[in-house]
Amino acid sequence: MSTDPLADELLFWALESSEGDTTWWMRLLEWTPSSSSRNATDDAVQRAVAVLSAQGLVVGQRAITGVVRQFALTPAGVREAERRRTAVGSRRDRLAYAENAILTWVFDSAPPAAPVQLIDFMSSPAGFFYGSKLTADEVTEASASLVQLKMLTTTGGPLTGVWLAAEGRCCVMSGQTVREYLRRENVQLIQYVLPGAAAAQGMNVTQHLSKPESSQHHDH
Repeated sequence: MSTDPLADELLFWALESSEGDTTWWMRLLEWTPSSSSRNATDDAVQRAVAVLSAQGLVVGQRAITGVVRQFALTPAGVREAERRRTAVGSRRDRLAYAENAILTWVFDSAPPAAPVQLIDFMSSPAGFFYGSKLTADEVTEASASLVQLKMLTTTGGPLTGVWLAAEGRCCVMSGQTVREYLRRENVQLIQYVLPGAAAAQGMNVTQHLSKPESSQHHDH
């Protein structure tokens, strides 16, 4: 899951300015981006509106030149802005986003046989969660989790160089989030054993008795 920092910031501003009133039209010229987005060009602002419009979160009024001058939230936009605002304040949601964003960013950014620096991740668009910049502590915790899960290999220390491990590559290529991938991989092994036979013991093992003529071994 990636987010567009400028579009997210604009969406939150629209929610606050309109107080959730979908009949309230707001002028883009009235919006002042935050200090981190202060260099946003007119084109960047127009792209942010286009992103929200494509998601069905806002509707815009265009001038003859095709430039959007005013826009309003849709009902879906109000709900989504409120959902994102709640997510930004959730430690669990922030760390889950950080795990997925770091893994995807490393996959997209790492040159062959060379590490990428997590400090560079923090200054990239991927380092923002719905317009909120991830902290160094959050990036460090999320990357340490990925190392423990054997999805990343690190050169050591926080915000340092990392490589994508084989498990991490498989996760990215699966198109699933980290947690979805882990749930899929953590499948239960079912052993079918004969009456009186010694059964192997291990984690996540369920034993079922089956008749000799129909005994099978299945891995799920």
